[in-house]
Formats: sequence, structure tokens, C-alpha cells
Amino acid sequence: MSDEQAPDFAMLRAVEILAGIYERTREERDRPPPQFDCPVLLFNETLACDVNRTVRRDVQRALGIGFMYPANGWHTYCVLGANGAREFLSLFYSGDRLVCAELYAPKSERAPALAPRNLGRFRFVPGEVALGLPITALPNHFGRVSELGEHLGAYSEQFCARFPGGAAYAMGNGGTIERLALYVLRDESSAP
Repeated sequence: MSDEQAPDFAMLRAVEILAGIYERTREERDRPPPQFDCPVLLFNETLACDVNRTVRRDVQRALGIGFMYPANGWHTYCVLGANGAREFLSLFYSGDRLVCAELYAPKSERAPALAPRNLGRFRFVPGEVALGLPITALPNHFGRVSELGEHLGAYSEQFCARFPGGAAYAMGNGGTIERLALYVLRDESSAP
């Protein structure tokens, strides 16, 4: 006879259950979150930035002419954020159509000293996600972007959600959202 005892049936069953749980959660992590069924907007009561519909004329009617920052082609406005913080709304157009909208707290010492305008807080809609909120405030449609690794620049955490015609990004550090961005996604079948 051997000193080894046969494994207990209950222990084998517990191992099977744990293995099943691991496999299910591994499959869920590899699956992207569901896509929003409506556009995500960078919204306030003055302007709704929609990369599927907004045109330069609408922006300039609501906000005026933007400051050329951070590079040629960008149009930046300074708006009042939470607790009186300065936030930059930077917009980029293709022709007259808005293709990118970003909201962030300026971190560079070379950022222009624009005076903030009190227009009401910009935030992602749906979800009411604004700068300064915890990352846990993001709706379930946002998934962590992990394949970029160390290429996130000034942000240690990045999340993305897809919607018809675009993608929304939330970036941050230490569990706090510090940048919101919308980008148009061109249909590859219509590309020349």
C-alpha cells in the first residue's frame, strides 16, 4: 500500500469549479466591452461636440475663434472646470467637419495663459463623465486600453469606448480622469 491518499471528491469538485471560473473571467477580459448604440458627445449647455455632426460654423457661433494650440490646426478654448480650474477644449477639423475634440487640464509650462470662460462644465454624454471624477465613474462601455503599455505619455491609465462613427477615450492617473477625447473613425470601406 502507498502512503498517498486518493484526492477527496469534494476537493476535486472545488478545483473544477475554480478552473471554470478562471476560464470564464479570462474569456470576458479578452472580449471588448459592448459598443454604445448612440454617439458619445463632449457636451455642455453651450455646445455639443459630436464628431459625426458638428461643423466649424456651429463651434464658432457658440465659442468664437479658438487659439492655435497645441499645434497648427488645433483650435483651443479655455473653459472653467471644477473648483475654478482651467480646462482646455481643443478641437481639430477636417475641412469644416469636427474630427477630434479633447478636454484636458493644461500640464505644460508653455501652455498659453488663456482666461477661462464660464460656459458650464464639459462632460461625456451619455454617462456625465467629467474631468476630476474617479475612473470608476466610467460607464461599462469603456474598456481598459492595455496594448499601448508604456506609450500612454502623461497618463498611466487609458480607457476606450466605441460608438457608431467614433471612439471616446478617458485618460488619467492615480484613478482620476484627467483627459477626455473623441475621435472620428472613418469607415474603411469608403476610404479612397
